[in-house]
Amino acid sequence: MKLLQKSIEDFTYLVQTKLITIPKVEWWLLKYSDLHKKTSDFVYSQHLFKMEDGSTVRIPPFGEPTDQEKFLDLYKALDIICEFHRNEKYFKQELTDYQKIKDSQSDLKKWIAKNECLGAEKYICFLVDYLDYSENAEHLNIYVHSSKELEIYIARQDFKNTIEFLEIFNELYWVQEILPENMNKTKIEITE
Repeated sequence: MKLLQKSIEDFTYLVQTKLITIPKVEWWLLKYSDLHKKTSDFVYSQHLFKMEDGSTVRIPPFGEPTDQEKFLDLYKALDIICEFHRNEKYFKQELTDYQKIKDSQSDLKKWIAKNECLGAEKYICFLVDYLDYSENAEHLNIYVHSSKELEIYIARQDFKNTIEFLEIFNELYWVQEILPENMNKTKIEITE
């Protein structure tokens, strides 16, 4: 229990300036990866209910979140943002490619089609999830449901290429509808 509190205190210390970089987040995730595994195993073994058909389901706990749940929620939120960051180099290369082909409609269609899975699926909510907290959002805001008091901001510079890529992709894909046949299919999948 003390280690859980220390992990959250360590993270709170890292974000004293309210701005943290991805390398610091990755360091924290690595430092507490064993604790995450043990805590996850423990928490997900609790509140189990045996059904009449013999299957077992986990009933979510009610009330205030425990330290374990707060830790797991924080770890998950940080792990997700680091997962998003792993494509930063890819987006940098795609932006370089975009600059070379931006005046060719046929090449732009190929570029959009190539990046459709990332732009219209994996990263579809990225800008809203992390930059929609203010009209003039400067940095990425990480929301942790069970620890609303935590104010976590990731340096925008860490996601410079991701943000620029998504702004270009969104303009071409959603606004200009450069691939209308694919976009309609995506819209149908989203509404289902």
